[in-house]
Amino acid sequence: MKLEDQLREAETRLFTDCGLRPDESYLDLVDPRVRLRVLSVGSGRPLVVFHGVTLAAAVWAPWVATLPGYRAHLVELPGHGLSGPFTYRAGAVRDHAVRLVDGIFDALDLPSPPVIGHSLGGMFALWHAADRPGRTASLVVIGEPAVALPGVRVRMPLSAMTVPILGPAMLRSPTPERVFRRLLGQGLSPAAAADMPDEMVEVLRMAVRRKGNARTVASLMHAINTFHRPRPDSVMSDEDLGRISVPTIFCLGRSDPFLRPAEARPSIAKIRSARLHEVDGGHGPWLESPGTCAAVVTDHLKATGFAPAFDVAS
Repeated sequence: MKLEDQLREAETRLFTDCGLRPDESYLDLVDPRVRLRVLSVGSGRPLVVFHGVTLAAAVWAPWVATLPGYRAHLVELPGHGLSGPFTYRAGAVRDHAVRLVDGIFDALDLPSPPVIGHSLGGMFALWHAADRPGRTASLVVIGEPAVALPGVRVRMPLSAMTVPILGPAMLRSPTPERVFRRLLGQGLSPAAAADMPDEMVEVLRMAVRRKGNARTVASLMHAINTFHRPRPDSVMSDEDLGRISVPTIFCLGRSDPFLRPAEARPSIAKIRSARLHEVDGGHGPWLESPGTCAAVVTDHLKATGFAPAFDVAS
């Protein structure tokens, strides 16, 4: 069976087990020129949702099932899931990300939607919010937003991905499920990886092995990081953070291995109307504390004018 077929079969089982039937669509963007896959689930107020590096739309499946009243557009970023590849260059990633998010909003016909972003997706959303005031109506950052905030540590397995030749080779290798789950544990947390449904792990394991995905992720990691630390142009300055005016919450795991909430707090304080919520868990707190994260996110969306399209209690 082809790699893509295996991925789709595992993805279908995962969403079915969660009681969801996603609608698949593709966005053919012109600037930047890339083809993105979107899985849209639920009904109600639209949300645009961005995953983290080496992940895919499937990583949100169990959690978005707990957010009734919303139409979640789960975007697969370039070189992730079944989206098309892209070659990143050092010094050009931020501009790419801003144009990418603009293109996604336009293609989805959402002039100013609420956004949820994890890790890399959170960094792209923050860069965009700083450079495009008014285009994002409400912002949720779950997990440390990649290397956007000062003080982030580049750790394994991400540091190995920054190395030319080694990065793509590592990603494309047919890693056994047990070993792949352990690598996910290093990037998210051991508890999050251990609790992941088998189908979710299978989707992610198949997705990173796609040739175009491996090249994309390796070029991205090299473009935003050196082996030990972020490249300076990846990290947001106090001035950058001060330009963000959209109501924003950070939902950070107390044990995030890349930057602890206490270390992130001074930078978050530079953002007007931003609040920090600490929850149990590591870099993927919605996987470990789904109910708490869902309550935090829903309260923020309600407070910023995006309550569910119906009263869940009724």
